[in-house]
Amino acid sequence: MKKDTKITVAGIGGVGGYLGAMLARRYDHVTMVARGERKKTLETQGLHLHSEYNGEITVHPWNVVETGKEIQEKQDFVFICVKNYSLEEVCRDLKGCVDEHTIVLPVMNGADPGERTREFLPGCQVVDAVIYITSFFNKDYSITQIGQYAKIQIGIQNGKEAEEEAVRCAGECMKEAGIDCQICENVEGAVWEKYIFNCGYNVITAYYMEMVDTLQESPRKCREFRTLMEEAYEVSQARKVRIRDNYLDSEYQRFMRLDKGSTSSLKRDMEAGRQNELETFSGYLVSEAKRLGIPVPLSEKMYQGLLERK
Repeated sequence: MKKDTKITVAGIGGVGGYLGAMLARRYDHVTMVARGERKKTLETQGLHLHSEYNGEITVHPWNVVETGKEIQEKQDFVFICVKNYSLEEVCRDLKGCVDEHTIVLPVMNGADPGERTREFLPGCQVVDAVIYITSFFNKDYSITQIGQYAKIQIGIQNGKEAEEEAVRCAGECMKEAGIDCQICENVEGAVWEKYIFNCGYNVITAYYMEMVDTLQESPRKCREFRTLMEEAYEVSQARKVRIRDNYLDSEYQRFMRLDKGSTSSLKRDMEAGRQNELETFSGYLVSEAKRLGIPVPLSEKMYQGLLERK
């Protein structure tokens, strides 16, 4: 991949900041989309990544813009790393800098960001992506990534030959930047496996406003976490998504092994009074369950309880 490959990263939070730093370390023409003080910090100080997996990295992006409308040149790759509620606006702003050769990767939470991105940017090549990473931005707008893993899986649901080439190119782009990227034959399953876990993890941590270690100490709350996952799993099966064998058992054990002090983005956002992804982690599931005729009583109860606090 050429060093002057044109890449845009929209959303410089925990995920976008990690990907942006890794990409800008390798490629010369990386544009970052950020607003307010974060934009000013990127322009004056660059982007600092404190990574347990890759070490200390500081990069100075080629360009920093407030919205995609400011990007003049057509981009080769666009990584969208925003909250779900911002996806439509971000795609609308990016329309002028993408065309049929642009490969767009929505690296976001939820079960349907790829589907929605195809709707909002119909002329582009959209590659589905799911990332496993623990990362967050700090008060000084640096990014911290913890743990010895930061893995992204990519693919296209029912992809055609031309789309498979887009997946290959996206994988090459990231691998050359040192990003742990795997091409996944069943990317729909990979997306839903992460989503099912988050339908339990984000919802229960936000509902009780507790860190994971206090939840782990309560047998009742552990059972509820398992039930939330089981309800989301039943929705996935009604959609005929292929999920790996023993998924629920392995993810429950992963939850029980999570480090003390771990918590979810939904809990952090609700505590801070920020706009949040309740509709992503709970509202979408409840709506989809109703459409498919799948009972999800605990998910409905917690969704309604969390709605009342918004």
